[in-house]
Amino acid sequence: MLDTIHFVIQSEHMKHNPFLNSPLFKCNHLFALVPLLLFLAGIVPVAQGAEFQKGSYSATLPNGAEIVLKFEDKGKFSLAHKDGKLLVEGTYKAAKNHIEFTDEKGPIASKDAKPGKYEWKLESDKLNFTLVQDESEGRRNGLTRPTWTLQK
Repeated sequence: MLDTIHFVIQSEHMKHNPFLNSPLFKCNHLFALVPLLLFLAGIVPVAQGAEFQKGSYSATLPNGAEIVLKFEDKGKFSLAHKDGKLLVEGTYKAAKNHIEFTDEKGPIASKDAKPGKYEWKLESDKLNFTLVQDESEGRRNGLTRPTWTLQK
């Protein structure tokens, strides 16, 4: 009974609300429908995820060592100490929010491991990797433990 009375009172209030009955408000409904209809018709493209940003990202390991992960053109990556001493070189493939690493050479490269698969997320200048699948424990720990910061 209370709900019925409340609804009726609210409905009566809505009937006499000058804003809701104005031509401007009724017209806004049309403007809201146009983008929806264009989207449904496929005329307006849907925004895709951000493209993976190439460049150099630095991180500090738990032991205090500073390292740099560099993503270059043609799908090449390298991991090195801040002083330039190479640790791993290889290839990467990035699509949407996924990335795949294949180690090729270097003193800590997992040359015999299958490619490691991760999800990546870049917020501001902070890059994080989340494990999807990787049999290389060293690569898993090296990529997912630190937060990588884009070098400017």
